[in-house]
Amino acid sequence: LLSNASNININSSSSRAVINGTPPPVIAARALVLGSLLSITGTSLLLSSVFFASGCNSLDELISTWKSWAPKKLHQMENSLERAFGISVGRERRSSVEAYERATKGMTEEEELEYIAEKYGGELNWDDNNNEE
Repeated sequence: LLSNASNININSSSSRAVINGTPPPVIAARALVLGSLLSITGTSLLLSSVFFASGCNSLDELISTWKSWAPKKLHQMENSLERAFGISVGRERRSSVEAYERATKGMTEEEELEYIAEKYGGELNWDDNNNEE
């Protein structure tokens, strides 16, 4: 774009540089389009390579595979950080999730909402659209 410095003209009355006769807003729009295309293309290539490398045949299979894989890797990373640096990451979160799952096992949705209201205080009133009143 700036290979030849003689192609840059500066208009003293407007103090805007024009490169090869192209005003700056047009150059900015082109840069935005190019950057957007590159980021979408890069993300698509990354996701498609993960899809094919995982050996899954459908998107649903990929999602179900990663739903079981990702938490295991998260636990491994948290345990590694704790062993290496003494940082307790995730232990409190995991223990509270496990306690919640034990406490609400076999409950209906209404019973679970009552449990949450009792445990954390306050009353939850939901309308038919799941919006809090």
